[in-house]
Amino acid sequence: MIKIVYITEKGKNIARKIEDILKYYRYSSSTCHLKDLQIEGVEKGFIFIMAVGIVIRKCIDKIKNDKTRDPFVIVVDENGEYIIPLLSNHLGGGNYFSRLLEGELGGKAVLTTATDTNNKVGIDELSRMYFLETPKKKDILRINRKVLEEKVDLYLPRNWKVIDRRIENTYNVHYHNRDYIVVDDIILPKKYVVVGLGCRKGIETWKVYWTVKKALYIRNIPPWRVDGFATIDIKERENGILESVRKFKGKLYTFTKKEIMKIYKIRNDLEKSPFVFKSLGVYGVSEPVSILGVSKLRGENIDPRDVVLILKKFKNNGVTVSIGAG
Repeated sequence: MIKIVYITEKGKNIARKIEDILKYYRYSSSTCHLKDLQIEGVEKGFIFIMAVGIVIRKCIDKIKNDKTRDPFVIVVDENGEYIIPLLSNHLGGGNYFSRLLEGELGGKAVLTTATDTNNKVGIDELSRMYFLETPKKKDILRINRKVLEEKVDLYLPRNWKVIDRRIENTYNVHYHNRDYIVVDDIILPKKYVVVGLGCRKGIETWKVYWTVKKALYIRNIPPWRVDGFATIDIKERENGILESVRKFKGKLYTFTKKEIMKIYKIRNDLEKSPFVFKSLGVYGVSEPVSILGVSKLRGENIDPRDVVLILKKFKNNGVTVSIGAG
């Protein structure tokens, strides 16, 4: 959940615009007046429409805790002209969301992190871009200092690509036959990214394919970064799914009703549909199978409760898509 906070009526209007932007990109958000703000400790981020000083004096100490886990904090002026990320700019996505708002609001993102102002990509931002395990805090500080002074060796899996021009300005890029990234002397294992699919019977291939394309676009995931696709076993011969997975050059994993219902028993954050339950005997397909897909690829190394739904159920043209990572 991203909380958008305002003080004045003018700020409220900007907050509503931001809420619409986040809604388009399928990020859950809520809007409130500063006097009604409750900081619960589970927020993805905060966007304040007010002076920076107010945020620092009234809210920052209640939000910040750990550099590697803090939610992002962004301040936007009441005209929507300046978007200023204050906290958790790389790992938390503060800079990413600031750039997103910059493009949609027509304002200017004011980035102050040293790597960004020097047109570099730090190891922490690199891990977010490529969906990697979070580096240790000491490694973030050491590597980010180093990339400001010199180019550092970066090894990517052979089928991966450079996804930001700044990466080539920061690193000497090499490729290897491993499924992890190496930055200088730091190994960063990848998280597994799985696209969960549900659809109506007899769905056309183009509807599945383009819904997946849009889902990947709104989460900024290149198709080659997807490790697998998943659906319920009764859809394993659904041509629209099979052909779409083939177009993405992916692998399809299927799961039984029993496996899916087990996920619903241990996770209470999944959407439940009485209609789907009546039709298929499960409360939903795309969300739980994306979680199961990640768990299958990771083996015993992850608890299904720790798989992050980076995109919850996205419905379009009779297709549902969810994306899990872990």
